[in-house]
Amino acid sequence: MRASWPRTEDLAFEPELAPLALLDAALAITVQALIAQNPELLVSDELVKKYPRAVVAHQIVVLYRELSDALDEYRALLPPGAAVIDGDDIPF
Repeated sequence: MRASWPRTEDLAFEPELAPLALLDAALAITVQALIAQNPELLVSDELVKKYPRAVVAHQIVVLYRELSDALDEYRALLPPGAAVIDGDDIPF
């Protein structure tokens, strides 16, 4: 999961950040649940190949990594947020 979440000011100008943050969080939790149910994902690729559910879970984890990278790239292309001075989020 991301260390920081979009602020109100960010969402006013970039509203897509809200569902992207939810997607990111949901996918991170999904990966953790898949690993809990399929601990062989943490061991070796050879062991994963022996269990059909683990193979599919591994595919989901790989897709999560790709999507996570794409989300990072998208966020990097956003304009910098409004400056916050002394922790006060009022811009005047």
